[in-house]
Amino acid sequence: MEVHHHAHTARKKWTHYFWEFIMLFLAVFCGFLAEYQLEHKIERDREKIFASSLYEDLKKDTVTLNSAIPFWESVVKSIDTIRFEIEKPATSRNTLLLYRLAAKMRFYSNFEYHDRTIEQLKNGGNFRLIRKTAVSDSLIDYDAIIKSRLRDVESQANVIYQKLNFLQDKLINSKYFGKSYGQNSGQLDSIFKVSPSTFVIVDGKESELFEYYNHLHFYKIMNQGRLSRNKELLIKATNLMELLQKEYYLK
Repeated sequence: MEVHHHAHTARKKWTHYFWEFIMLFLAVFCGFLAEYQLEHKIERDREKIFASSLYEDLKKDTVTLNSAIPFWESVVKSIDTIRFEIEKPATSRNTLLLYRLAAKMRFYSNFEYHDRTIEQLKNGGNFRLIRKTAVSDSLIDYDAIIKSRLRDVESQANVIYQKLNFLQDKLINSKYFGKSYGQNSGQLDSIFKVSPSTFVIVDGKESELFEYYNHLHFYKIMNQGRLSRNKELLIKATNLMELLQKEYYLK
């Protein structure tokens, strides 16, 4: 009977296991680095997308502000002129001018804030993606001015605006207000020649006229505050756009 001897394989040295461990460790570590780099790149790409979107929102804000500032400056000047005319004796007033400016008091518009991107950053927990501290700090400050100081002034101005127009309706016939601006503005002179009494402040309304006069002053103060906030925002928006261009190489 034959006896078969089992062949014995040589035992591996400890260095073999050591190198196997090193190779496995390096494979796992490199995989981790690759995943980390990929995640980091994705976040950098998202950051630039948000920066570009912020830039577009700010550009829209500056367009709105550049339009609003001269408009409210004009309203403030108109208020001064209306009050000056009211101070005159009734027979000395420039009633046509007074009528035109009273019609202008109908116009009202709060600042249209293009906050789509910043709301996404806040509500989605994505503010951490804006790694540039100067950008994030400026953006938070810009948003706070609008949400607190500007909106507060606008809210107060809106209340006085409604009271002002309520009183104005008691004092002035608004029949031709629509012809005081735009393409129809030239027709007002012709109407005035035919019917000048239409443009005169209603008699016997001295208490309402006195209240109207005082409300105009308060409305002026509110709009001066609005102007101050708008001018401040325009500077901040412009500076923030320049900062975004510099930090994220936007065009």
